[in-house]
Parts: sequence; C-alpha cells; structure tokens
Amino acid sequence: LVALGGLTSKTFADVQNIRLSGDIRIRGYFIDSAGNDGTGAQASGNASFISQRTRVSVEADLEDHVLVVVTLRAESLWGSDNESVHNASGAGNAGFNGNINRGWDVGVNEAYVQFNELFYTPATLKLGRQYLQYGRGLIISSVEQEYNYDAARLVLDYYPLTIDLVGAELVNNQGFSPTPTHAGASDLLFVNARYELSDSALKDVEAYFGWVSQGASGPVTSSRVPPTSNSASPLILGVRADINPLDALQLWVEGAYEFGADGTTPADHSLSALLFNLGGKYTLKNVQWVPVLNGNYIFASGGGKGNVDGSFVPWFDYADGYNGYLFAPALTDIHIFNLGASVKPYENTTLALQVYYYLKADKDGVAGSNPNVDFGGMSVAPTGTSQDIGWEIDGILGYDYSKDVRAQLVYGAFVPQGAYRSAGTSAVAEEVRAEVNVKF
Repeated sequence: LVALGGLTSKTFADVQNIRLSGDIRIRGYFIDSAGNDGTGAQASGNASFISQRTRVSVEADLEDHVLVVVTLRAESLWGSDNESVHNASGAGNAGFNGNINRGWDVGVNEAYVQFNELFYTPATLKLGRQYLQYGRGLIISSVEQEYNYDAARLVLDYYPLTIDLVGAELVNNQGFSPTPTHAGASDLLFVNARYELSDSALKDVEAYFGWVSQGASGPVTSSRVPPTSNSASPLILGVRADINPLDALQLWVEGAYEFGADGTTPADHSLSALLFNLGGKYTLKNVQWVPVLNGNYIFASGGGKGNVDGSFVPWFDYADGYNGYLFAPALTDIHIFNLGASVKPYENTTLALQVYYYLKADKDGVAGSNPNVDFGGMSVAPTGTSQDIGWEIDGILGYDYSKDVRAQLVYGAFVPQGAYRSAGTSAVAEEVRAEVNVKF
C-alpha cells in the first residue's frame, strides 16, 4: 500500500491538467427504395432504425510539453442483440442465454501521445491512433471522426510554412513464425506542405505526396482501405489552394494525379488517374437571414472499356463528406455537380437546400455509392451504358438547442436516371435522418 501510494502521488505530480470530454450522438433513419432485392435489382421496401454513438475522451497535459489523449467509443443500433456476456449468470433464470443488462463492445478511437516543441525545436510529434485531415478532406479526411489512423505524425512549423510527415500502418495481417516476413502488411507515407499568405487574395497553397506500399511478398487487399484495392500500391501527387478575392467570397481548388502499380495482371499495368475539385461559397453578411450560396464540382476519372488503370482509386472513406446524404458517391468514374443555399431565420436555426447531379466520367466505367459511408447509399449500382446517373435533393434543418446540444433533420431524395433506368432501377429513393448530438 505504501509503494502504491508513493507511485500514485508521483504520477499525479507529473500531470498538470486533465480534461474529460465526450459526446452522445443518436441518429434515426427511415430509408425507402435504396436497397437491393438480392438479384441486383432495386428493392421497393423500406427500413427504419436508430443508431447511437457514445464517446468519452481523456486528455492529460504532462510536464515537458507532453500531451496524452485517449478516446473510447461504443456504437450500435437500438434493440440489437449485442450482449457483451452470453451466460445466465445473474439473470435469475438458468434458461436465459443472455445478459439482462446488454452491453456494447467498446473500442479505442484515439490513443496517442503528443510531444510539443520536440527537443526545443518547432517540431510536434504525435504517436498512436489519431485522426488526419488535409485541405477540405478530398484525399484524407476526418469527417464525422469516422476514420482513424495508427500513425506517427511529425509537424514542422516554420510559419508561414508547415510541413507534415505521416507514416501509418494501414493493414497488418502478419503473424509470428520461425521465418517472419513483412508479408500481409500495407503502409502509408504521406507528406503535406502548406504555405500561408497574408494580405493577399490567395490565402494558402498546399502540395502533397502519398504512397501506399505493400509488403515485399503477399500483398494485401482490404475493403476498409480503398487504396489497397487489387493489392495495389498507388502513389498520388496533388496541389490545393484557398482563394478569398472578396471578404464574402471563398473559393477553393484542388487537383491530384494518381499513379503506380494497380495490382492487376499483366504486371506492367499501372494507374494513371485524375481527381479535381473546384468550389466556392458566397455569404451575404448584410442581408437579413444571412443567406449563403455555394457551389462545388468534383471530377474523378474513370477507366472505361475495361481499362481500370484510368479509374481513380479513392484513398479513404468519408472523403470530402457525403456529397449527397443518400447517394453518397464513391470518388471514382464520376462528375459531381452541386449547387445549394442556406439561411438563418433565427439565430439558432439554419435551413439549407442542396442539389446534386451525378454523371459517369466514362459510360463504360464503374460508378456508384460508397458502401462504407453512413448506411451505404444505393445498394444497386448504375450498370447501364448511359453517363447520366441521377439527381439528389437534400433539405436540411439544423437547430442549436444550446452551445453543446445540436439537432438536425435531413430529407434526401435520389432520382435515378439513364444509367440506373436501363438497369431496371426507376423508383425515387428517399431518406429521412434525424439526429441529436450532445457534447460535454
């Protein structure tokens, strides 16, 4: 007891500040005509369910510029049979095969240590599980904090220049054996350089390079990590910029070129794909209800005629958000056109309308929803030869009950066009999503 007491007092002496935070997000869905009947055709039925995500985060400031962050997360559907203990102990009935107090499996969302001003230099080092976000999240995104990385991140801050160096392990299926190898592993190297400008319409310029490497033997493919598709080892080069020609006008532009081994045969096949984004937002600050007009365009190249080398491989899920709550397109073989507007009729209320139009980049390519985003989008793929995929209209109502409590109601309707209709999908799909998010 004396030894334990001494250890405890020493531990607390080294901790300067401890912060406890978290959030509870409850989301209800009603989805109609977005499913698959099992034969590849559109299902006419509907589904409704409620999901809940609960997170608790602990941050501790230690001496010598050291920060430790740990976030625990539990997520499941209301009513799901997901007891953490399957026995009759304490149930009061030997024939009962579950636990009355059902439990959700808890995972670790974040767990990293951060060293600020490393060795008294302008360097910050983050080691462990963490979120990453660059630019508007077109390549690497932390949208809704759904996708995390087991990584080492070194940030060199030489303002106005900031350089990020990231090394992450994306997949590791290695096992201990008498002859260990690096087979079954896939790693990420990502370098991002940002230069900020002052007193200029051009606010910042960024350039980046990424590489997903496979093991020396036995490359891996993981549905959780799109860049490893077909055991590929893609590389990407890109630039982005933010431009504010007027105080009320924000513009952004980004372009990327993807290349490298695509993992298919013959072995000399290599990727050669493009990604482009151009968008803007105009805020009428001196007008009642503060209207905001926005527009955005995204192009992700497609192969066409069986040439998969020209199809852009999206890097990670939730890239650049949803781009349509219902259709939620994957960033490959697609043009995404978006126009929208929002108003604030009251200080704590926001109304928005977003319209999306989707076209295949190549009529013979493969386009569709991203199955790993939210509930999975349209389960039926647009397999027709038409380039016209469809329209989506999203109506959004946001209400801030307080600074820590926010509610949102979304109605989305997807209208299939030629690429869907020729494949037998013609019914309008609908989604209603209601959400309450409480932070503490």
